[in-house]
Amino acid sequence: MGGLRLCPVRLNRNGKAVVRKKAKKSRKPKQFVATHPGHCVALDTVERFIEGNRRYIITFTDLASRFSLAWATRSHASQAAKDFFNLATFLFPFPLQNVLTDNGSEFMKHFDEQLRARHLTHWHTYPKTPKMNAHAERFNRTLQEEYIDYHEDELLDPEQFNVGLMRHLLWHNTERPHWSLKMKPPVQFIQDSFSHPECNMYVADTIH
Repeated sequence: MGGLRLCPVRLNRNGKAVVRKKAKKSRKPKQFVATHPGHCVALDTVERFIEGNRRYIITFTDLASRFSLAWATRSHASQAAKDFFNLATFLFPFPLQNVLTDNGSEFMKHFDEQLRARHLTHWHTYPKTPKMNAHAERFNRTLQEEYIDYHEDELLDPEQFNVGLMRHLLWHNTERPHWSLKMKPPVQFIQDSFSHPECNMYVADTIH
């Protein structure tokens, strides 16, 4: 390489290389199993490239109940992930404890600050290990096969796409049987397994 550095190095005023210390990230314990709604939720992003435009669908999945939400956006910034997270926690009527994401930039800065402000534990997956976020990956695949692939053109206008997406998610959470939940939809599974009298579990119908 003729003496050139293989990767950029920050230098101090004396021309010496400054050693960068990587911040340690929290990882989900290997033996962890979500035992109740809100114990751990997983977020991920589906990216689509349409007519020269990039669109992103951010997804939210509760590991215990498989209750899932999603939202399409033009932005890949952490502010967009933060806004979606606030919407998801409004619709999901259980307190959260742990949040699992990959190392994408959308789950940094504003998103991470929001989790800290709420005193939530933010777990990261190891790079190139999608199996660590298997529940989110499974929902992403289901969502793509059952809805996104059939409505991809609508992603050019995320607001229009989200109207239909909300209807699909209402069906997904209240009617669609899930093999992992003994052929029950997530809402019924929660009501049968975890609900207490003061909990009204439903997805708010905001499509009017």
